Amino acid sequence: MNVEFPKLADTLVDGLVSAWYKKPGDTVKKGEPLFAVETDKVNTDVESPYDGTLAEILVAEGERADVGAVLARFAGGEETASPPQQANAPGEHTAVSRPIAPASASGGGLGAMRKRIAERMTEARATIAQGSCAKRVDLSSIQRRGASWTAIFVKAFAEALEADRIGVAVEIPGGLIVPVVPDARDASLHDITVRIADLAERARTNALTALDVGGAAATVTNVGATGTLLAFPLVAPGEPAILAPGAIVDGACWLALCYDRARYDEYAADRLLARVSERLVAR
Repeated sequence: MNVEFPKLADTLVDGLVSAWYKKPGDTVKKGEPLFAVETDKVNTDVESPYDGTLAEILVAEGERADVGAVLARFAGGEETASPPQQANAPGEHTAVSRPIAPASASGGGLGAMRKRIAERMTEARATIAQGSCAKRVDLSSIQRRGASWTAIFVKAFAEALEADRIGVAVEIPGGLIVPVVPDARDASLHDITVRIADLAERARTNALTALDVGGAAATVTNVGATGTLLAFPLVAPGEPAILAPGAIVDGACWLALCYDRARYDEYAADRLLARVSERLVAR
Protein backbone atom coordinates (compact mmCIF):
# COMPACT_ATOMS: atom_id res chain seq x y z
CA MET A 1 0.00 0.00 0.00
CA ASN A 2 1.52 3.27 -1.16
CA VAL A 3 1.21 6.74 0.35
CA GLU A 4 1.38 9.42 -2.35
CA PHE A 5 2.01 13.16 -2.30
CA PRO A 6 -1.51 14.65 -2.29
CA LYS A 7 -2.77 17.27 -4.76
CA LEU A 8 -3.60 20.12 -2.39
CA ALA A 9 -4.32 22.75 -5.05
CA ASP A 10 -5.28 22.81 -8.71
CA THR A 11 -1.95 24.15 -9.93
CA LEU A 12 0.29 22.34 -7.45
CA VAL A 13 2.97 20.23 -9.09
CA ASP A 14 5.32 19.47 -6.20
CA GLY A 15 6.19 20.29 -2.61
CA LEU A 16 8.49 19.69 0.31
CA VAL A 17 8.07 16.88 2.81
CA SER A 18 8.85 18.92 5.91
CA ALA A 19 8.23 16.33 8.65
CA TRP A 20 7.36 12.69 9.30
CA TYR A 21 5.40 12.03 12.48
CA LYS A 22 5.96 8.27 12.32
CA LYS A 23 9.01 6.11 11.65
CA PRO A 24 9.24 2.71 9.90
CA GLY A 25 7.84 0.01 12.12
CA ASP A 26 5.31 2.29 13.83
CA THR A 27 1.65 1.30 13.92
CA VAL A 28 -0.56 3.98 12.36
CA LYS A 29 -4.29 4.55 12.48
CA LYS A 30 -6.26 5.84 9.52
CA GLY A 31 -6.87 9.57 9.94
CA GLU A 32 -3.85 10.09 12.19
CA PRO A 33 -1.44 12.87 11.09
CA LEU A 34 1.31 11.06 9.20
CA PHE A 35 3.51 13.72 7.61
CA ALA A 36 3.69 17.45 6.89
CA VAL A 37 4.14 19.18 3.54
CA GLU A 38 5.14 22.69 2.53
CA THR A 39 4.20 24.18 -0.84
CA ASP A 40 4.09 27.66 -2.30
CA LYS A 41 0.37 27.73 -1.50
CA VAL A 42 -0.19 25.94 1.79
CA ASN A 43 1.61 24.20 4.65
CA THR A 44 -0.33 21.41 6.27
CA ASP A 45 -0.36 18.00 7.92
CA VAL A 46 -1.57 15.02 5.89
CA GLU A 47 -3.50 12.15 7.44
CA SER A 48 -2.74 8.48 6.98
CA PRO A 49 -5.12 6.85 4.47
CA TYR A 50 -4.60 3.42 6.05
CA ASP A 51 -4.61 1.40 9.24
CA GLY A 52 -1.40 -0.59 9.41
CA THR A 53 2.34 -0.48 9.91
CA LEU A 54 4.55 2.09 8.22
CA ALA A 55 7.04 -0.16 6.44
CA GLU A 56 9.25 2.22 4.47
CA ILE A 57 9.75 5.97 3.98
CA LEU A 58 10.90 6.72 0.42
CA VAL A 59 11.09 10.53 0.59
CA ALA A 60 12.89 11.83 3.65
CA GLU A 61 12.25 15.03 5.59
CA GLY A 62 13.56 18.05 3.69
CA GLU A 63 13.22 16.44 0.27
CA ARG A 64 10.91 17.57 -2.55
CA ALA A 65 8.49 15.32 -4.38
CA ASP A 66 6.07 15.65 -7.28
CA VAL A 67 2.32 15.39 -6.75
CA GLY A 68 1.41 11.72 -7.00
CA ALA A 69 4.91 10.50 -6.11
CA VAL A 70 5.08 7.58 -3.68
CA LEU A 71 6.35 8.88 -0.34
CA ALA A 72 6.03 5.75 1.80
CA ARG A 73 4.74 2.21 1.92
CA PHE A 74 2.53 0.43 4.41
CA ALA A 75 2.56 -3.24 5.38
CA GLY A 76 -0.64 -5.05 6.31
CA GLY A 77 -3.80 -3.37 7.53
CA GLU A 78 -6.79 -2.35 5.49
CA GLU A 79 -6.44 -0.13 2.44
CA THR A 80 -9.05 2.54 1.91
CA ALA A 81 -10.26 3.93 -1.39
CA SER A 82 -9.66 7.51 -0.40
CA PRO A 83 -6.35 9.35 -0.98
CA PRO A 84 -4.42 11.06 1.84
CA GLN A 85 -6.37 13.92 3.36
CA GLN A 86 -5.38 17.10 5.11
CA ALA A 87 -5.59 16.83 8.86
CA ASN A 88 -7.48 20.12 9.03
CA ALA A 89 -9.97 19.56 6.23
CA PRO A 90 -13.48 20.84 6.98
CA GLY A 91 -15.29 18.50 9.30
CA GLU A 92 -12.06 16.85 10.47
CA HIS A 93 -9.98 17.52 13.55
CA THR A 94 -7.68 20.54 13.56
CA ALA A 95 -4.17 20.07 12.23
CA VAL A 96 -1.19 20.59 14.47
CA SER A 97 0.05 24.15 13.96
CA ARG A 98 3.63 24.41 12.81
CA PRO A 99 5.56 27.65 12.29
CA ILE A 100 6.65 28.28 8.73
CA ALA A 101 10.41 28.11 8.45
CA PRO A 102 11.83 31.60 7.96
CA ALA A 103 14.84 32.42 5.84
CA SER A 104 18.10 31.37 7.43
CA ALA A 105 19.50 34.20 9.52
CA SER A 106 23.02 32.80 9.70
CA GLY A 107 23.47 31.61 6.14
CA GLY A 108 21.55 34.43 4.51
CA GLY A 109 19.64 31.89 2.42
CA LEU A 110 15.97 31.58 1.64
CA GLY A 111 13.51 29.44 3.58
CA ALA A 112 11.80 26.57 1.77
CA MET A 113 8.73 28.58 0.86
CA ARG A 114 10.64 31.58 -0.47
CA LYS A 115 12.88 29.27 -2.49
CA ARG A 116 9.80 27.76 -4.09
CA ILE A 117 8.35 31.21 -4.76
CA ALA A 118 11.62 32.21 -6.43
CA GLU A 119 11.47 29.05 -8.55
CA ARG A 120 7.88 29.79 -9.54
CA MET A 121 8.71 33.36 -10.50
CA THR A 122 11.66 32.16 -12.57
CA GLU A 123 9.24 29.76 -14.25
CA ALA A 124 6.81 32.64 -14.79
CA ARG A 125 9.45 34.76 -16.52
CA ALA A 126 10.54 31.85 -18.70
CA THR A 127 7.12 30.52 -19.72
CA ILE A 128 4.70 33.47 -19.65
CA ALA A 129 4.77 36.44 -22.03
CA GLN A 130 4.25 39.07 -19.35
CA GLY A 131 2.32 42.21 -20.24
CA SER A 132 1.30 45.17 -18.11
CA CYS A 133 -0.71 48.38 -18.15
CA ALA A 134 -1.49 51.02 -15.53
CA LYS A 135 -4.15 53.61 -14.86
CA ARG A 136 -4.56 56.34 -12.25
CA VAL A 137 -7.98 56.13 -10.61
CA ASP A 138 -9.82 58.73 -8.52
CA LEU A 139 -11.21 56.97 -5.43
CA SER A 140 -12.29 60.06 -3.50
CA SER A 141 -16.01 59.38 -3.99
CA ILE A 142 -15.89 55.90 -2.43
CA GLN A 143 -17.69 55.56 0.90
CA ARG A 144 -16.02 52.57 2.53
CA ARG A 145 -18.45 52.12 5.45
CA GLY A 146 -15.96 49.87 7.25
CA ALA A 147 -14.87 47.90 4.18
CA SER A 148 -11.16 47.42 3.62
CA TRP A 149 -9.52 48.82 0.52
CA THR A 150 -8.37 45.32 -0.41
CA ALA A 151 -11.98 44.11 -0.32
CA ILE A 152 -13.04 46.99 -2.56
CA PHE A 153 -10.34 46.13 -5.11
CA VAL A 154 -11.16 42.42 -4.94
CA LYS A 155 -14.86 42.99 -5.61
CA ALA A 156 -14.21 45.42 -8.46
CA PHE A 157 -11.79 42.96 -10.07
CA ALA A 158 -14.24 40.06 -9.64
CA GLU A 159 -17.03 42.08 -11.24
CA ALA A 160 -14.83 43.19 -14.12
CA LEU A 161 -13.71 39.60 -14.75
CA GLU A 162 -17.21 38.18 -14.10
CA ALA A 163 -15.46 35.67 -11.84
CA ASP A 164 -16.23 34.31 -8.38
CA ARG A 165 -12.85 33.32 -6.93
CA ILE A 166 -10.15 35.97 -6.48
CA GLY A 167 -6.81 35.30 -4.80
CA VAL A 168 -5.37 37.76 -2.29
CA ALA A 169 -1.62 37.88 -1.69
CA VAL A 170 -0.80 37.64 2.03
CA GLU A 171 2.70 38.22 3.39
CA ILE A 172 3.73 35.74 6.09
CA PRO A 173 7.02 35.30 7.95
CA GLY A 174 8.24 32.50 5.71
CA GLY A 175 7.07 33.85 2.36
CA LEU A 176 3.87 34.69 0.53
CA ILE A 177 0.58 32.78 0.37
CA VAL A 178 -2.38 33.48 -1.91
CA PRO A 179 -5.62 32.26 -0.32
CA VAL A 180 -8.79 32.62 -2.38
CA VAL A 181 -11.89 34.67 -1.60
CA PRO A 182 -14.95 32.68 -2.72
CA ASP A 183 -18.05 34.36 -4.20
CA ALA A 184 -16.14 37.61 -4.54
CA ARG A 185 -18.42 38.86 -7.31
CA ASP A 186 -21.69 38.52 -5.41
CA ALA A 187 -20.69 38.88 -1.74
CA SER A 188 -21.08 42.22 0.03
CA LEU A 189 -18.05 44.37 0.74
CA HIS A 190 -18.55 43.69 4.45
CA ASP A 191 -18.47 39.92 3.89
CA ILE A 192 -15.41 40.14 1.63
CA THR A 193 -13.62 42.27 4.25
CA VAL A 194 -14.37 39.67 6.93
CA ARG A 195 -13.29 36.79 4.68
CA ILE A 196 -10.00 38.44 3.75
CA ALA A 197 -9.22 39.13 7.41
CA ASP A 198 -10.01 35.51 8.30
CA LEU A 199 -7.91 34.10 5.45
CA ALA A 200 -4.98 36.38 6.32
CA GLU A 201 -5.11 35.38 9.99
CA ARG A 202 -5.25 31.68 9.16
CA ALA A 203 -2.44 32.09 6.63
CA ARG A 204 -0.24 33.61 9.33
CA THR A 205 -1.13 30.93 11.88
CA ASN A 206 -0.62 28.05 9.46
CA ALA A 207 -4.31 27.08 9.52
CA LEU A 208 -5.30 27.27 5.85
CA THR A 209 -6.78 24.20 4.21
CA ALA A 210 -6.55 23.01 0.62
CA LEU A 211 -10.00 24.48 0.02
CA ASP A 212 -8.63 27.94 0.82
CA VAL A 213 -6.06 27.96 -1.98
CA GLY A 214 -6.05 27.23 -5.68
CA GLY A 215 -8.66 27.76 -8.35
CA ALA A 216 -8.38 31.56 -8.41
CA ALA A 217 -9.58 33.32 -11.55
CA ALA A 218 -6.94 36.01 -10.87
CA THR A 219 -5.14 37.64 -7.94
CA VAL A 220 -5.05 41.00 -6.16
CA THR A 221 -1.85 42.09 -4.40
CA ASN A 222 -2.41 45.35 -2.52
CA VAL A 223 1.12 46.74 -2.76
CA GLY A 224 -0.19 50.11 -1.61
CA ALA A 225 -0.73 48.74 1.89
CA THR A 226 3.00 49.21 2.53
CA GLY A 227 3.17 52.58 0.78
CA THR A 228 4.31 51.45 -2.67
CA LEU A 229 2.91 53.77 -5.33
CA LEU A 230 3.23 51.49 -8.36
CA ALA A 231 4.44 47.94 -8.92
CA PHE A 232 4.29 45.38 -11.72
CA PRO A 233 4.22 41.89 -10.17
CA LEU A 234 4.72 38.79 -12.29
CA VAL A 235 1.71 36.74 -13.29
CA ALA A 236 2.01 33.32 -11.64
CA PRO A 237 1.75 30.13 -13.71
CA GLY A 238 -1.84 29.00 -14.01
CA GLU A 239 -3.43 32.44 -13.69
CA PRO A 240 -4.21 34.99 -16.43
CA ALA A 241 -3.70 38.24 -14.52
CA ILE A 242 -2.84 40.02 -11.29
CA LEU A 243 -4.07 43.44 -10.13
CA ALA A 244 -1.72 45.61 -8.05
CA PRO A 245 -3.30 48.73 -6.53
CA GLY A 246 -0.77 51.24 -5.22
CA ALA A 247 -0.91 53.54 -2.24
CA ILE A 248 -3.82 55.98 -2.12
CA VAL A 249 -2.54 59.55 -2.19
CA ASP A 250 -4.85 62.59 -2.29
CA GLY A 251 -7.81 60.31 -2.95
CA ALA A 252 -6.31 58.55 -5.97
CA CYS A 253 -4.08 55.58 -6.69
CA TRP A 254 -2.32 53.83 -9.53
CA LEU A 255 -3.76 50.49 -10.60
CA ALA A 256 -1.37 48.15 -12.39
CA LEU A 257 -2.71 45.14 -14.28
CA CYS A 258 -0.16 42.52 -15.22
CA TYR A 259 -1.35 39.80 -17.57
CA ASP A 260 -0.46 36.77 -19.63
CA ARG A 261 -0.28 37.87 -23.27
CA ALA A 262 -1.50 34.42 -24.28
CA ARG A 263 -4.78 35.23 -22.48
CA TYR A 264 -5.13 38.95 -23.18
CA ASP A 265 -3.79 41.16 -25.95
CA GLU A 266 -3.03 44.81 -25.18
CA TYR A 267 -6.51 46.01 -26.11
CA ALA A 268 -8.29 43.36 -24.04
CA ALA A 269 -6.05 44.08 -21.03
CA ASP A 270 -6.66 47.82 -21.34
CA ARG A 271 -10.42 47.19 -21.47
CA LEU A 272 -10.25 44.93 -18.40
CA LEU A 273 -8.39 47.58 -16.44
CA ALA A 274 -10.92 50.18 -17.60
CA ARG A 275 -13.78 47.97 -16.34
CA VAL A 276 -12.07 47.66 -12.95
CA SER A 277 -11.69 51.45 -12.81
CA GLU A 278 -15.33 52.00 -13.81
CA ARG A 279 -16.58 49.73 -11.05
CA LEU A 280 -14.41 51.47 -8.48
CA VAL A 281 -15.57 54.93 -9.50
CA ALA A 282 -19.22 53.80 -9.53
CA ARG A 283 -19.17 52.82 -5.83
